[in-house]
Amino acid sequence: MSFTVQTPEQLGPVLKGLRKKQKLTQQEVGNAVDMLPKTVSKLELNPESATVESLFKLLSALQIEVVLQSRRQETSTREW
Repeated sequence: MSFTVQTPEQLGPVLKGLRKKQKLTQQEVGNAVDMLPKTVSKLELNPESATVESLFKLLSALQIEVVLQSRRQETSTREW
């Protein structure tokens, strides 16, 4: 399964959806990687203010990896 995420606003709902699909609470995810539940919540609600370290901890807890690839020409827009 893969998701295309191009902005921080798109990231939060995807992270939350992946956590819920695994039937995990924010507490359970946080415990798995020594992260407070409020940090998990922050990543899901406001990912642009989170640290890269926190993001990667959450990805690790959810068994998710990041794959970087070039955008296809027809979908390329400047988001930043």
